Amino acid sequence: FALGCGRLFEGAPEQMWDSLTRLAGLPDDTRVWCAHEYTAANARFALSLGDPGPELEAYARDVFALREAGQSTVPTMMGREKRLNPFLNAPDAAAFAALRAAKDAFRG
Repeated sequence: FALGCGRLFEGAPEQMWDSLTRLAGLPDDTRVWCAHEYTAANARFALSLGDPGPELEAYARDVFALREAGQSTVPTMMGREKRLNPFLNAPDAAAFAALRAAKDAFRG
């Protein structure tokens, strides 16, 4: 998912972390076509994590405007995901698992 990742319904966090680190190895110009439109919800979560930086703030504004207009936010680009997706930026599997649990509990 753009700015996010799927829930862990089965399997261990380490398995999802391994998959994400493999995806992060793709070239920055790789288009990412996710199957669900969760980008706005993922942007709200990413913004809630602290100092988002100007690139995330600008991208979130664009995402919210697109969704308000009934338009899709996908595809995204792997380079953007590498820079802005908090799950791809978790330093290890334990941090990823904590972040995923926080997203599961997030009501923003």
